[in-house]
Amino acid sequence: MKRLIPLIMLILVCLACENKQKVHDGLLRIPVNVDDATTDASVFLEKIEIVPLETNDSTLFNYPSRVLYDKATDIYAVSSRMDVFTFTGEGKAIGNSTKKRGQGPDEYTMILDMKFNHFLNGIDLLNPYGTIYTYSPTFELLARRKFEPEFPVDHFVPLDSNNYAFTFPYLWTDQEVAFVNLEAGSTTNAKYQGTISGGVGLEHQHFHKIGDNFYFIPQGVNYNIYQIDTLKKEIYPIIYLDFGEAEIRDDELPGRASGKRTDSDKERMEIANAYSARFHFLRESTTYFIPLQKLLNENYIYIFIVKGWERYGRHYIYNRAKKKGYLIKIDVPFCMYDCFGIDDNVLLAICQPTELPQYVDRQFMTEKEIAKMEQLKEDDNPVIIKYYLKR
Repeated sequence: MKRLIPLIMLILVCLACENKQKVHDGLLRIPVNVDDATTDASVFLEKIEIVPLETNDSTLFNYPSRVLYDKATDIYAVSSRMDVFTFTGEGKAIGNSTKKRGQGPDEYTMILDMKFNHFLNGIDLLNPYGTIYTYSPTFELLARRKFEPEFPVDHFVPLDSNNYAFTFPYLWTDQEVAFVNLEAGSTTNAKYQGTISGGVGLEHQHFHKIGDNFYFIPQGVNYNIYQIDTLKKEIYPIIYLDFGEAEIRDDELPGRASGKRTDSDKERMEIANAYSARFHFLRESTTYFIPLQKLLNENYIYIFIVKGWERYGRHYIYNRAKKKGYLIKIDVPFCMYDCFGIDDNVLLAICQPTELPQYVDRQFMTEKEIAKMEQLKEDDNPVIIKYYLKR
């Protein structure tokens, strides 16, 4: 029997290792540093520019809930509450949707998400009950299409002129993405795994298009980045964000990470309570590093990381070509604003004009950019910050 015990232990260790390899086998591993901040910003940062968004009577808004930038048209789209505002890449006002909210044939009542639609040359606005409104940048209605979702939908991306991918709020399903053909009215659900905790933080972008490929990054604690197979209607992990010892383990947490398909209201309430328990456990702890925002393109990966409810977190920038990462903490090497997008080698953020001086480093700004910043007024619209990364 004594001889069998070491053998059994060895078998168990091998099985555990084999299981771990299966989880991450074939994935590109990106090491994430959460402790050692880069002290010299010049090793990764080239320059900083700002784009004040034009302020006038028809474009005035306060805190944006979502911001998108489209390089093909050089347009920013900013949502604030239920209104959407568009600006050129230089910050000049183009249009706004304030007169398109209502019950009319070319009006919308509610939007949960928005995306640039290159197939229809407009901007898609998503209603949770399956209506997609497509407007021009000056907000003429280009298309109004509707489908019957199984559950309310909350995020989406156009895959072509008729096909879309959607996500559902956590309560209704487990980890699923729905592929919908609007013309045929058909839906295919694809499952994925890897979510350790859900919950809201920043306004997170779930879907990304890079070149001809589409990617999916779930909200919450999930260390995988997924690629979308638009033909097979599947999603599969391709990148694993390796937090090392700072990785949050599912078996350390109370509650649950996601929902479940059920027709029982009682069971849904139990799921909601368990989901909330896990979310609040993580956000009220000062121990765990939570990745709130994840962005990627061919050259870089960006992660905004917080502990608990802290507002000023850490920024991790990984240069994929150099295979080197850089960590920014509060004031080390400078205070950086959390980013909403990445275009080529430029990280994009948006903040209030009164906050701007604390989120830039003047040594990376020209006299012209500094002058633009100093001319801003307190009641001006928010300002885009462009952090240019070294290639």
